[in-house]
Amino acid sequence: MKASLLVCVILVAVFFLNVSGSNSSTTSSDAGICRRNVQKSCTSTTKTCARLGKANICQAFQNDCTRQLSNCDGKKFYRKVELNLCRGLPLDTVRPCGSG
Repeated sequence: MKASLLVCVILVAVFFLNVSGSNSSTTSSDAGICRRNVQKSCTSTTKTCARLGKANICQAFQNDCTRQLSNCDGKKFYRKVELNLCRGLPLDTVRPCGSG
């Protein structure tokens, strides 16, 4: 009885390790697909301003393609906002919106 319980616990642990490992690889493959799609379809060449989520934090990007690529990793999400919120901000520097 104890042996079968131990085997069952080990099998459940192995199952959860496999599931958690496959989720992390799915995320990285999703990021790769996202990057390929952006690189294929994006043609922006002008400076873009983006807000980090709903926070009052902005970042100036070289163009909208770089903003879209930064969103592919899934850790941060930048949404495009009016360029005047990044006036005076150096590229790729996170600062409060409109502080430039």
